Amino acid sequence: MNENKSAGALAVAGLALLGIVAVPLWIALWAVLSALAAVNIALIASPLSVLADWALNGFSYPAKMYVSLAVTGIGMLAAFGTVAAFRAGIRLTARGLTWTNSIRRGRSI
Repeated sequence: MNENKSAGALAVAGLALLGIVAVPLWIALWAVLSALAAVNIALIASPLSVLADWALNGFSYPAKMYVSLAVTGIGMLAAFGTVAAFRAGIRLTARGLTWTNSIRRGRSI
């Protein structure tokens, strides 16, 4: 009968819905993950900003350096969670893309 393995009308409608709903959610996911990584980099590099403040102003409170060292430790601990979140985001995106390709080829779940 139908030897063609291309997607049917229902699959095309599903892919259109995917383009409207899922793709913006994937973009939002990667925007959040990128912001999380930027925050971790800023936390880890906080002693450099304190040293730059001291070099430019010539005066700095010693407590600033201690706080920046504590924040660096928090950033290092948060980096473990960020790496795990990136791995989960990669897996989620890869599964979504394989599902999209299987629907596009006309295969069911």
